[in-house]
Amino acid sequence: MRFIAVICLLFALKGKAQYYIAAAPNVAFNTPLRDTKNLIGATVEIGRYFGKTAIGINSGWWTLDSKDFYQEVMATFPINDKFSVTAAVGYFYHHKDITMEYDFNYAIPIKKDYSFVISYGAQSAFGGTYASYSMGINKDFKLR
Repeated sequence: MRFIAVICLLFALKGKAQYYIAAAPNVAFNTPLRDTKNLIGATVEIGRYFGKTAIGINSGWWTLDSKDFYQEVMATFPINDKFSVTAAVGYFYHHKDITMEYDFNYAIPIKKDYSFVISYGAQSAFGGTYASYSMGINKDFKLR
């Protein structure tokens, strides 16, 4: 629950701020198609922009098993208007395992404050590194 404290600090900073929320299912490349339980996962990310860099908390399930819940602190750095790179470090609560991740992201604007994001990434956990592909919707918004 330390990650919850970090996100509270992000939102407590004063001033007119730009925030985002993103939801995405993902598919693991290293998993056979017949292993549907371990093939699919899902995450929700919430965070804040600091200039063009975004810092957030990603919460989700590595697989469809409820024991595979994890949370990560993520930082996303823009390359240009559509491409960005994400680095993250997190923790699996049930397995008591640390995870690290990097992603390459491509954002397609849909309409004002919404974008469709396609990501390819690699995440380490459980003694290995696993490649995944995810697609999701990102919503930007302002508070205050």
